[in-house]
Amino acid sequence: MNREEIKKMGFDEFKKALDSIENVHILEANGKEVYGLYKHDVCYVERDGIKRTLQMIVPEMKEGVGYTYPAILYVQGSAWMKQDEYKRLGVMARLAQKGFVTAILQYRESDLAVFPAQVQDAKTGIRFLRKHAEEFHIDPEQVFLMGDSSGGNTAFLAAFTADEDCMDTDVYGEYSCKVKALIDFYGVTDVRIKEDFPTTLNQGEPDSPEGMLIGRKNVYEYPELSAPVTAMNYVREEVPSPPVLMMHGEADDMVACNQSIRLYKKLMEEGKDVEFYLMKNAGHGDVAFWTEENMAIVEAFIRKHMEE
Repeated sequence: MNREEIKKMGFDEFKKALDSIENVHILEANGKEVYGLYKHDVCYVERDGIKRTLQMIVPEMKEGVGYTYPAILYVQGSAWMKQDEYKRLGVMARLAQKGFVTAILQYRESDLAVFPAQVQDAKTGIRFLRKHAEEFHIDPEQVFLMGDSSGGNTAFLAAFTADEDCMDTDVYGEYSCKVKALIDFYGVTDVRIKEDFPTTLNQGEPDSPEGMLIGRKNVYEYPELSAPVTAMNYVREEVPSPPVLMMHGEADDMVACNQSIRLYKKLMEEGKDVEFYLMKNAGHGDVAFWTEENMAIVEAFIRKHMEE
């Protein structure tokens, strides 16, 4: 069929002849298509006039299709200060393409609210995802928590105190804040060990990140305020807790790998389910943690515990 013949055809004739027209192809939408849709600045709570948001990638699909997906809530490291909520958006998008709903949590920074506000916000974020599970196509039984650096500390404390009456609020209290498993990248585990933070400015002093976290106080002079930030204090054999995947760089001079080694040993002593990767030559926040190869380890860990 030549171009002149095609030009003279009416719409009905054209549609009937589609199979025989050169360079015209037929596709079919079968209703199973899924696409990751970026939802920015989703407000999950407002406290004291301060809105906190999620950067989300959720499945877009035809209405009436009932697929649900596991969710990953990610807590960005920032020395507990203002976070760059978009820094790991690319990584979360890659995970979303693997079949996850992903959300990056914005929590109250330390100059807005002192500890444990950050942990409270993480728990509220988890509950928000469950509350809106149908809207975002989330399987509420498959919620995972991930964090790096100070965000790793926040994520760990939120996961390990989910069943305890502490560091929490009553917002969305009818929903659980428990998670299926936890991924902790080079997380802070104890702010009171000076030698583990060799490059931290004024470590432990009121104007240091950890000092600001507890209300601009010296972490050594106020142990009643700094001790609750210590992850090991919440690891007890008799208290159920989620499986943990830990990763830390051997060359980390901002948060020494000794921090994760101590926590790993404590988890093992208390009979917890933990995997630990010590990454040679990797510094703090190293790009090596965010490669496809490393994300494959994270994905395999999550899928392993989805089946439990």
